[in-house]
Amino acid sequence: MEQARYVIFDLDDTLVHSPAVRTAFATVARELGADRDFMSDLLDAMPGRPAFEIFEALGLRRSAARAAAGRFLSVLHELNDELPTVAYPDAADTLRALEASGSTLMLSTGSSPARAQRVLEQEGWDAFALVLGSERDCVKGAAHYETITAEAPTPDWASHAVTIGDSPRDMRLGAEFGVRVRIGIDRDGDATALVEAGATHVVSSLSDVLPILGAAA
Repeated sequence: MEQARYVIFDLDDTLVHSPAVRTAFATVARELGADRDFMSDLLDAMPGRPAFEIFEALGLRRSAARAAAGRFLSVLHELNDELPTVAYPDAADTLRALEASGSTLMLSTGSSPARAQRVLEQEGWDAFALVLGSERDCVKGAAHYETITAEAPTPDWASHAVTIGDSPRDMRLGAEFGVRVRIGIDRDGDATALVEAGATHVVSSLSDVLPILGAAA
């Protein structure tokens, strides 16, 4: 890992895990009168997608989906005290190794900016040069990559970049914006969706990304 690179991480189910996210979705679904099992199946089919898109897929109109997403974030904020996030065992060591290699760490998450910062502070992860959460004017997706492009010192940053996430959407976004190395985290044993979405590598734990990046340097 001698060559400095940009490493874009997802947050939930990549660096940390918590039942709070699904519990918050289930709470709002119940308030909307939606079937709990249907919501669970929808989340399985759309991993890593912003709450607004989840509620649109649930059948809500745009304005109602935005309102539901706002309610989701409010519930999630409340649940974070009861169901705090837990870092994956190898997350801290992986981040330290990448920082030591000269990599620029970035975070792109469907969670709110406040929640993202809270998790980073909780874990003591202060090495992220750019933290992008999702809010009304800048949700995870193209808007985040446009922000990264604006912040990057060189126009060809993507050719020296890596994206690491657990969802097919993370892989598709990386491919769309020219990110050269796209690493999918698969902890369930079925990497088909990640590969079909454009993952160049699939690993079962975060520590497995280090030899991949070392070989790609």
